[in-house]
Amino acid sequence: MKAVIAYEGSAGGADQPNEKAQLAAVDLSRYGQAGKMNFTLDQKYTLEYTMNLDTETKNGATVYTINGKVFPNTEPLTVKKGNTVKVRLVNRSKTDDHPMHLHGHFFQILSKNGKPLKGAPLIKDTLNLKPGEEYVVAFQANNKGDWMFHCHDLHHASAGMVTELKYTDYKTDFVPDPGAGNKPE
Repeated sequence: MKAVIAYEGSAGGADQPNEKAQLAAVDLSRYGQAGKMNFTLDQKYTLEYTMNLDTETKNGATVYTINGKVFPNTEPLTVKKGNTVKVRLVNRSKTDDHPMHLHGHFFQILSKNGKPLKGAPLIKDTLNLKPGEEYVVAFQANNKGDWMFHCHDLHHASAGMVTELKYTDYKTDFVPDPGAGNKPE
């Protein structure tokens, strides 16, 4: 049985079920008026990385990998203050979304599935990649520290989909306690 809700004063008297209707979708890659971009696809970058995101079974357990590895064995993005960095994010998972989150920085989305963005510049710190999607993003290394870059589905992070953004010109006096039992989640 389908519920039909009537709203007082609505045209026609009552809403109708719309589960088969084609509803408008917002395409953020074309949204807004084109504006000045901080980065472009074809400019020269100090560093370029590719992060292949995947869901795999290793030793009978499901793990979430970056370039086939799980944290702490993932390759960090190693930068110096002032570097311009381009990252290609590819979701190779067949069924899992991966909302990738970069701590301490904002990135500009340059392309989706090989097509440059046409609308207003999109600046984010988290980007959801659906299965099979590919995005290219860019950012300026302008906040020294050791930062996480991980899947914001915390189950995926705790099962390996974490890497680090590490500044070579940054040193900390913090010493982690190996007995603390901390995990990415």
